[in-house]
Amino acid sequence: MFENLTFWQLLAKGGWTMIVLMVFSLISWYIIFERAIRFKMAKIDLDHFMLKIKKMVLSHKYVEAGDLCQETPGPVAATLKAGVRYYQRGAISTREAMERVSALELLRLEHLLSTLATIGSVSPFIGLFGTVLGIISAFSALAGASGAGASVVANGIAEALVATAAGLFTAVPAVIAYNYYVRQVTRFDTEMATAASDLQDSLFGASESAQPPLAPSRRPGA
Repeated sequence: MFENLTFWQLLAKGGWTMIVLMVFSLISWYIIFERAIRFKMAKIDLDHFMLKIKKMVLSHKYVEAGDLCQETPGPVAATLKAGVRYYQRGAISTREAMERVSALELLRLEHLLSTLATIGSVSPFIGLFGTVLGIISAFSALAGASGAGASVVANGIAEALVATAAGLFTAVPAVIAYNYYVRQVTRFDTEMATAASDLQDSLFGASESAQPPLAPSRRPGA
């Protein structure tokens, strides 16, 4: 039925919803490739990097450690750079500085992922809406035509289902990519927290770097 149709003719058969879905598809693929490049650049050999940082810190080579963090890409290096920069202000200031930087890095990693999730969840409904409009149009044409057979209805419904197929074609890659990138963000978040804790232990020792309680504990009956 659609063998001899060009892409633009097929697009026209799906109605205006096909234009929306095509725009959504282009946006989603841009986000997918942009995030893929971003996450690839952010990946480092964490064990090797942390080993070098801790050796420098234990040797009191804080400037060299800061330079290494500056030269190394990714959110983990940016977080540790803040720790090396603020270590002279004490354990609490160092921890808070690393928490601020890791929060900002987390926002950068999550950039555009909400848009990808929205496209993945909304696209099937837009395609279904286009299909419903197409079916309504097909039955309206059938009602106004005399002597029309089942082939007319089948042709109209087939054209209407193009919108549903386009909605699924747009949604499936977006949902898969979103779930994958969410796992990547979680991994980076864990790496930043673990690296920050290791650096603080190396700078101040496990006892000094332990986070103080938010409020003094009260004993029963006090």
